[in-house]
Amino acid sequence: MLLADRRIELDARPEPGRLAPVEVVMIGHCPSPDGGAQWQRLARDAVVLADIEALGFARQVERLRQLFDEPELAAADDADLLALYRLPIPIRSLGHFQALFPFAFDTGTGYRSTLAGRTAWLPLAVQDFFAGGGPSNADAGIPDTRTLWIIRVPERDGIHAFLPRPGADLAGPDTLGAFEHALLVPRAGIVALPDLERLLVPAALPDVPRLRLANPAPVFLPCGTEIDDTHRERRNPDEMPAAGETADAYRIVAGIARTLARLRPDLQCLLALPLDSRPEDELPAPAAAFLDRLRGRPAPDATDDENVKDGAEFRRLRHLQFVWPYLRGDDRALGSPCGLVAGMQARVAQRFGAWRSIGGRPLPGMLQPWPPVTQQRAADLRDDPGVTVLLMRAGKLQVDDEALCAPCLPAADLDRMNAATRALGHWYSAEAMRFMGWLRRELRTLGERLAFDVDPRDPRVEIALHAFFGRLHAAGALRGASPEDACRIRQLPQAESTLAFEIEAALAYPLDRIRITFLQDRHASGADTRIEALDG
Repeated sequence: MLLADRRIELDARPEPGRLAPVEVVMIGHCPSPDGGAQWQRLARDAVVLADIEALGFARQVERLRQLFDEPELAAADDADLLALYRLPIPIRSLGHFQALFPFAFDTGTGYRSTLAGRTAWLPLAVQDFFAGGGPSNADAGIPDTRTLWIIRVPERDGIHAFLPRPGADLAGPDTLGAFEHALLVPRAGIVALPDLERLLVPAALPDVPRLRLANPAPVFLPCGTEIDDTHRERRNPDEMPAAGETADAYRIVAGIARTLARLRPDLQCLLALPLDSRPEDELPAPAAAFLDRLRGRPAPDATDDENVKDGAEFRRLRHLQFVWPYLRGDDRALGSPCGLVAGMQARVAQRFGAWRSIGGRPLPGMLQPWPPVTQQRAADLRDDPGVTVLLMRAGKLQVDDEALCAPCLPAADLDRMNAATRALGHWYSAEAMRFMGWLRRELRTLGERLAFDVDPRDPRVEIALHAFFGRLHAAGALRGASPEDACRIRQLPQAESTLAFEIEAALAYPLDRIRITFLQDRHASGADTRIEALDG
């Protein structure tokens, strides 16, 4: 932003040393007239470059620094780097995003649809993420430390730019795609794909139903008589986009679920339900075939082998949280709800803890859910197949309840639970999945700090675990009169140079009791965390 005839320049930059309990990654489009980005602002920001370099992008960071000092050295193969494609960038304010991509809000995209228009959804999702700032945090004396990572992908790659690559290995960042780059962020707990949702909106899906008028009785009229009745719209032949081939949304979702389960089981993906329209519908609705697949019903056109495979992988859908409906406002067209939901999830995790739900909390802004959802329809989607629904209550937009379409624990653990516990539905809560992911990350970080310092006989590991769960009890995440009542920690016999602890914790509502197995292998220089359920 330039003021006073370019004599004052505002350059938004993040503050160093701020960590959020749950960080968010968004992948999408940032269009501009020339296809570029303000890479110079990034190249002179030492704080942000250090964060990017820590993810394994040292070569790209060094090249940006070199080109900033000597721009004439730019080569043809630097075009994607200077456009900041597939590069995870930490954003801590809307102004910082606008400084890097100043034309993203006003430039049209290549894909155009009747319902979604041709404006990218990533900039709107960033705006929604930072909407409201955080007055509750300011009142409590807690600074707003929410961190959003942005990964820009080229529009020319279409839907494939958002999809994970089969068999990808996080050990080689230069060979990975944008989705795998999102998984490299160690503190990330949520990933959103707003422009993938936009590309899945059929091009010719109508906004409102056309007015159907009865044909008038034929009569004879003299030549030259004006017959325009002023209420029939005359459309140009190329005004409405042609219907094109749509991607299989469930196959996309299944690929994302497989990748998250294999590489980052602690991470959760937010995704809006795909839209569809039937002749009897007044407004577009969730795709019926997609909902049937989420309910575990086999696809009518799939082979027996595919149906068996889908049934075996059904529980991996716990790594995705589906949201309905979309959002629109007086000053903006249709957009993704995931930016607003992810922003509130990060804010609640920072203010109240990662184990708390955002259900019933008013969301900032003046956006309206579209298409509108009744309370009965919201209850139906929440119970089956398990969707997080946004509703208007007392003039405020809020999440009805955070739900999952698959239980957040493996089938073997659920089988050990009694029927009464399963009927409560606690293991279908998205906040439960988010909290267990946060536990994995925190315990993995603890294990990595101890990898080169601690002998298996050193009591500091057990002391550190007691201190960690003691802080959880003090924060209200564990129930019990004392930390000793809330959790039990027992060291397991293991091979030489290997640490293993079994932790039983009585978690606060809506969770019951889980067992955490903490493994730290000195030779492997890493830590592993396994979570399973116990009878409450």
